[in-house]
Amino acid sequence: MSLDDKRYDLTLYVNSFHSTKPGAAPMQTLPSIQTLRALDSAATHGSYSAAADELGLTHGAISHRIRELEERLGIPLFRRVGRGMAPTREAVTIIAHVRQALAILERAFPNRRHVNGGRLVVSIHPALATRWLLPRLRGFTQIMPQVSVEIRSTADLEEFLVPGIDLAIRYGAGDWPNSVSQRLGGEVLFPVCSPDYRDRLGIETPEDLARCTILRHGWQSWSAWLRVAGLRLQEPTAGLTLSDSSMLIEVASSGQGVALAGSLMVQEEIRRGRLVRLFDIQAEDIYGYYLVWPSGTALSTSALAFRSWVTDCFNTTQADIAAL
Repeated sequence: MSLDDKRYDLTLYVNSFHSTKPGAAPMQTLPSIQTLRALDSAATHGSYSAAADELGLTHGAISHRIRELEERLGIPLFRRVGRGMAPTREAVTIIAHVRQALAILERAFPNRRHVNGGRLVVSIHPALATRWLLPRLRGFTQIMPQVSVEIRSTADLEEFLVPGIDLAIRYGAGDWPNSVSQRLGGEVLFPVCSPDYRDRLGIETPEDLARCTILRHGWQSWSAWLRVAGLRLQEPTAGLTLSDSSMLIEVASSGQGVALAGSLMVQEEIRRGRLVRLFDIQAEDIYGYYLVWPSGTALSTSALAFRSWVTDCFNTTQADIAAL
């Protein structure tokens, strides 16, 4: 596509802003790029505060820019849902046009300071990298073959946004300091073991866990699941404790006991028959998976593409888990 074609497409997209409700004041000028980015970011995060962190602005500045757009268009763009903000029905089409327009501008006028030579560095926990990201990463490299991707695997949950890291995927509460967090999704927890272990011990009901070897993760308590199951069993204090999810899953797969596992981590093991889920009882994990980057940092074109891809990929995975 030539630059003239891009400009023509961009004109079509931004002209949608001139369509206002009857009685609304016509727009004499187009909104600024910063205002359009504020709209896009607020819709992505469902939060004015998170949008402010991403763009290096204040909450008040984001609110002012959104309010200015609402007055120009004569329609509300966001409504409060719980503790967040959700686009209104009228805003959905406008936001889609804005994102296409911004994408065209990114391609037509790339910011060489932030493209980083087509290189993308992603920090991720080793277990999540091995069991989820790496088997799917080909999907991103196929749509962005010009981007050189480096995966840095680290178990450090705090100091992971060091210089040279574009994005990080982390598990937690999403409240890391000096960073912007976009929630990808959560987990459900349930007991798993190998088919052989289940058959050998004759595990049929939750009460049968009392005679099982309980495998534990250093960060993941059994108490929430035991409470949902209505069992009076105490939190296990003896037996094998592992600090890594991959090790926990391997030990359970080898028939050494029952582990409490997250759905995303054991999806493939269940599909392949190495693990079986015990019972139809599950507990919602209070933590979740987040895409994280430093506050006030403008994401490169490759980072923006990865953010879009990994969000879609996570949604697809959770749909697969529900079907499984």
